[in-house]
Amino acid sequence: MDIQDRLAKVENREDFVQFVSLLVEDLQQNSDRWANTTIEEYLNGLASWVEDMDGLITDPEDDFAENIDWGFIAFILFAGSRYE
Repeated sequence: MDIQDRLAKVENREDFVQFVSLLVEDLQQNSDRWANTTIEEYLNGLASWVEDMDGLITDPEDDFAENIDWGFIAFILFAGSRYE
């Protein structure tokens, strides 16, 4: 199954954890497909995408930004920088 197919199936915590593990695996196996292969590049790419996402989401059915808990996402990113 393609990683984008798996992305479309993330619906709960377990799916999310599995997807993050798949991202690591995908980077290891398909780094040539990644635009951002270092943590710095990845985080900058993430921030740039979020900044531009209103113009990137063209299908109203894909507009999931209204219900995002940005504080929780920030907490997850921070916790990942400290948790072993």
